[in-house]
Amino acid sequence: MGDALTVRDKRRILRSVKDRWHHHHNVSVAEVGDADHPQHALLGVAMVGADRRRLESSLARMVHSIEKERRLELLDYQIEIL
Repeated sequence: MGDALTVRDKRRILRSVKDRWHHHHNVSVAEVGDADHPQHALLGVAMVGADRRRLESSLARMVHSIEKERRLELLDYQIEIL
């Protein structure tokens, strides 16, 4: 998060992304790691649904939205569908 100089800046940026994802994809998002580091974040996303293809499509769109976000850099991600 290049624009984040403080943890407060980081939380503002993440809140924007989390709110957008919640609104567009109906997911729950939480910061699950690196909470005290201003330029790193580890997010956990939970989504429930019966249609595996819809879940995969929504998750792929969320990954793509982060890759396009100029304020953020996606270093790694993992998708697990149970």
